[in-house]
Amino acid sequence: MTSPMAARVAVTNSNGGRLSQPTDGCGQAPAVGSNDTPRHAPYMPRPDVAARSWVQDVLAHNGPIYLRIVNSLERTVRRGGLAPGHRLPSQRALAQQLGVDLTTVTRAFDEARKRGLIEARGPQGSFIAPPKAGFDQRVDLSMNLPPVPDADGLAEMLRRGAAAVLTRSNAPNLMTYHLGGGNPTDRHAAVRWMQPMLGAVHDACLVLTEGAQVALAAILVSQGRDGDAILCDTLVYPGLLQAAAALGRRLLPVDSDEHGMCPEALARQARDSGSRLVYLNPTCQNPTALTLPLQRRQALARVLEREDLLALEDDPYWHLAEDAPTPLAALAPDHVFYIATLSKVISPGLRTAFVHCPSAAHAEAMTAALRATRLMGHPLVSALASQLLLDGSAQALLAQVRSEARERTRMARYLLAPSLLVRAEGLHAWCRVPSPWTDAALVRTAQLQGLAIAPSSAFCPPSVVHQQGVRLSLGLATDRRQLESALRRIDRLLLSDALPAIER
Repeated sequence: MTSPMAARVAVTNSNGGRLSQPTDGCGQAPAVGSNDTPRHAPYMPRPDVAARSWVQDVLAHNGPIYLRIVNSLERTVRRGGLAPGHRLPSQRALAQQLGVDLTTVTRAFDEARKRGLIEARGPQGSFIAPPKAGFDQRVDLSMNLPPVPDADGLAEMLRRGAAAVLTRSNAPNLMTYHLGGGNPTDRHAAVRWMQPMLGAVHDACLVLTEGAQVALAAILVSQGRDGDAILCDTLVYPGLLQAAAALGRRLLPVDSDEHGMCPEALARQARDSGSRLVYLNPTCQNPTALTLPLQRRQALARVLEREDLLALEDDPYWHLAEDAPTPLAALAPDHVFYIATLSKVISPGLRTAFVHCPSAAHAEAMTAALRATRLMGHPLVSALASQLLLDGSAQALLAQVRSEARERTRMARYLLAPSLLVRAEGLHAWCRVPSPWTDAALVRTAQLQGLAIAPSSAFCPPSVVHQQGVRLSLGLATDRRQLESALRRIDRLLLSDALPAIER
């Protein structure tokens, strides 16, 4: 009689390898990967099989093999089937057991280490990692920052960059006054950074600033006066709310649909209000994570040209979008201030943003506004940012940040219930808040559980009724394991029908 473990069928995985799968003991192999079984994206949950070992559990799920290995480990640890300190099979032994390439298992173990699931102990092998201490469990999901996939690598990159700046630069020159807007080296670095988005970049139209917020305020100062109106979406970047309030500008929301701001509504609002300025955040919009499709961008560009409007295109997440369309600045270059920053894709500590203005005259007016408010930038920080851009270090770090950010958005799409998640892209997820919850009640309850989240009220212009939604920032969690725990807790809260006692 053939034993259950002797009867095996071959299953083809997405990497082209072959997996050997045990039968169910009755001569029938589970229909994993068959045409009758729906395919699931990575991180899509499937029914758990507690009776199987974690290795057998790999065979019971679909998706890329390396993720199936990691997710099986994660499920088994969560069930208590693998305790901290448990020694795992060697990578080579596991590859042979599953019938896959060694590189597939190596990739899975690398991912498991990033999630904090396992730890390597040199020649002893890999072991289930102990849980982190409870005092380290507060998670900030309220601020959009890029993840740091390799802290040691980042530190080394900064050391090399700073050493190169001090070696090649005149130190006293770094410590003296500099005219605002950027020196020739800084501008050359800016051109290299902006070419993937805009193609042709005109040096005379470039202005360098210490971050996008400084750029935004300088544009508003140079292109308007107290009491002017700025056309915008019904939910906007909080920095615009702060700048408008401080500078005495009014925000006028424009109607939108599932594709973003409506061109007809923009034209009508511009004529009715007499406003010339429009604020747009068209890629991975903050907070809704919406990316305007190309057709909508083209229609908005035509309105800018026809109505002679100026747009502030705030585009910090372009590099993180999975398929970013052409910026408005490339479609209507004479009508758009294009703002690109390193803060959301490299590090906010570099305090560097680049602005491509509609014309040289607009660039001069913006530079004058910058000088009036902060005279000059930080030469040493600007030199370091330019060094990292020109030697390729920034692009290498960007690739790591992009890869990590995309894994985290995939995790959010998997962990948050479809009834809650509206969209996850870039560095954040936008969720609807179901009844009986309000966004304010959810924020307060999350705080009691050590979670910081951002309610819709943080993004609403003064005239807009607060929407029932929350933004969850995905980059600041120290690792994916911490992020997973936080997202699961949020998901459980939102799906709960009973409000906590503080709301009754």
